[in-house]
Amino acid sequence: MKKARKPMSAVFTVISIAAVILVLVYVNQSKQSSNLKEASLKKLSEVEELLKMDLDKDYPELPRDVAKLHGDMTRLLYSGVEDEEIKELAIKIRELYDDELLAINTEEQYLADLYSDIALWLQLKRRIEYNVVVNEDNEELYTRDGKEYANAFVSFTITEKGQTSELRRYTMRKDKDNKWRILGWEYISDN
Repeated sequence: MKKARKPMSAVFTVISIAAVILVLVYVNQSKQSSNLKEASLKKLSEVEELLKMDLDKDYPELPRDVAKLHGDMTRLLYSGVEDEEIKELAIKIRELYDDELLAINTEEQYLADLYSDIALWLQLKRRIEYNVVVNEDNEELYTRDGKEYANAFVSFTITEKGQTSELRRYTMRKDKDNKWRILGWEYISDN
């Protein structure tokens, strides 16, 4: 009789261990799924917040704040927002642009170029994960031909096969309403 109990206890032990492993796998999968949902909801709420912004009333005061807002919008556009949100966010981002930039970049052309660029990024599995205003000591305010200009810098962390960083220098000009508007930007070496 004692010999019969040993195999039964061994079977019971194996079944118990398997059950514990299955429960742990299930809990881990549920946690990962929950984290993905949470990140998706956070991104969605961030997009919703940006789309709700009334830039006529709450326009950023400093050049670095304009650059930060543009960087946030750019990050969301290039990190997998829903298709229906791309156009809304793209139109909202244009509210930060100077009239000169808007004149040379029509809404139709801007949207066509943006959709094409985003499609390429998706194909390459490339995303902007993070952005931050940097190089405060290199920011400058200057006057040319009676108009005020400013430069501000944003660093973007991009994932593709690995992680890289891109530094963008924004050039802005004050408009007739004393708001800093983006004239353009360029990528510069991160040194």
